[in-house]
Amino acid sequence: MRKASILLALTLCSTAWAATAVTTNPVNLRRAASTSAPILATIPKNTLLTVACQGQWCRTTYRGQGGYVSKSLTQATSRSVPLAAPTAPSRAPSTVYYASCAAARAAGAAPISAGQPGYRARLDRDNDGVACE
Repeated sequence: MRKASILLALTLCSTAWAATAVTTNPVNLRRAASTSAPILATIPKNTLLTVACQGQWCRTTYRGQGGYVSKSLTQATSRSVPLAAPTAPSRAPSTVYYASCAAARAAGAAPISAGQPGYRARLDRDNDGVACE
């Protein structure tokens, strides 16, 4: 059974895409990709999530609990990238770090979008994928 689960996960990953998205309304985090699946939590509106979407459902994690949300209740904030084709980074990982938004502004880096060097969730007070706005 474990081998079958791993094979299924690899198959799903080969066609899934990962991105960041913001919830457009309160969203039910469900145990499975179905409106009849049990609700695990309710995610508030404007919550930034990392999602792997396939069809009409997105796999995500909220407060340590993994589950599924309806793709129609999210809005992408970053471009999707395929999960199955990881590529080696073309440059060294970013070591940009701003202790505060004041430091980011002083460096001329603000606002900072999710995925850009220096972005951290702690600097994104309204969880919309843009820090120090």
